[in-house]
Amino acid sequence: MIRSTFAVPTLIALATVFGLVTALTGEGWRDAAAWTALAIPVVAVGWAMARTGHASRAPRPVRSVARAGVISSFAAMPRKQVPAE
Repeated sequence: MIRSTFAVPTLIALATVFGLVTALTGEGWRDAAAWTALAIPVVAVGWAMARTGHASRAPRPVRSVARAGVISSFAAMPRKQVPAE
C-alpha cells in the first residue's frame, strides 16, 4: 500500500532533482534533459487538474466588505460626544 501510494510522487521528485542537478552541471544536451525533467511535475499537475475538473471550475467570488455587514455595523455604532471647549 505505501509503495503504491508514494511511487509516483517519488518518481516526480527524482525527476525534479535530476533536472536541477543536470541544469547546474552542464550545457547543450544537458539543458534539454533538464528542461524535460523539470517539465514532468508541471505536466503531472496539469493532468491531475484536468482529470479532476479543477481547471474548468471558476473561482468563487469574494464577498465584499459592505455585503458582509462590516461597514454597516460600523456606521450604526454610537459616536462619542466630544465636549466643546
